[in-house]
Amino acid sequence: MKKRNFLLTKNLLLIAVFLILVVGGIPVSIFIHSIYMDSIDWRDRGQRYNCVYNVNVGGLSGREVLGSTVIMVPIPATKEGKFFTPPAQKDPCFTQKLMHEINNWPERYRRGPYFENATEIFDNKTISGNWTTFIAETDKGHMLGFRTNDSRLQDISFSVDFVADYYDIFDPINSGSPILFPVENISNFSVVTYGKYTRYASNPTYDSYIYVSSYRQGMPVSVYIRLEANNDPGEWPKEYRGQYMNEIKATVSGTGYLIVKATLGQKFYFMPAV
Repeated sequence: MKKRNFLLTKNLLLIAVFLILVVGGIPVSIFIHSIYMDSIDWRDRGQRYNCVYNVNVGGLSGREVLGSTVIMVPIPATKEGKFFTPPAQKDPCFTQKLMHEINNWPERYRRGPYFENATEIFDNKTISGNWTTFIAETDKGHMLGFRTNDSRLQDISFSVDFVADYYDIFDPINSGSPILFPVENISNFSVVTYGKYTRYASNPTYDSYIYVSSYRQGMPVSVYIRLEANNDPGEWPKEYRGQYMNEIKATVSGTGYLIVKATLGQKFYFMPAV
């Protein structure tokens, strides 16, 4: 009898422990899953398909002009002129909604982060030197413009970063990834095997344009434009993580549409895949 009572007590104790673990484990599991999903949704931009775009135009500061001055430069777009697509804002899953409600998150954080499209990033921004940006649809295709009505000019310095659904760092020219548009006369290039993929055997080049309004015929303007596109390190084994770079570095004279040469390079952060 004593033995049977002991076994019954032991079994009841085990059942109680099991119920405590199950019942107590549910909220803990919800909390842990919510933290994990939030860490993915709200991860840093550098942990996504991320682009950095820099424009510097020199030789302008101190110049006296009359009327409006316009400078236009290549804008990030595919070789066909299509702008990038930002990731859609995501609704949180059940565990996230529950924890956001419990923690009383502000309404603007109840969904995943919002990423701007090309118009929101490039159009109608006021930057140093009293320049205003705009997206121009020109004879050469879309370009990024800078306009000022100041009589004494200052150099242009403009930098933004943006997130997209996807960049192909292995063959950005033919895969619909952003490069410096307008794009003409792409050089012949070949590819070599890189693990399960291919990469360019050398750095392709292509022609693009800048535009200088007719305020100072013949005076030189220096232009440096760089576009870096990084793939998402969370989606790729380390040997495939990297970036491609588009670069324009030129000094030009004259006005109107002026041809400049762009160079595309690639960089992989770790040892080559074999």
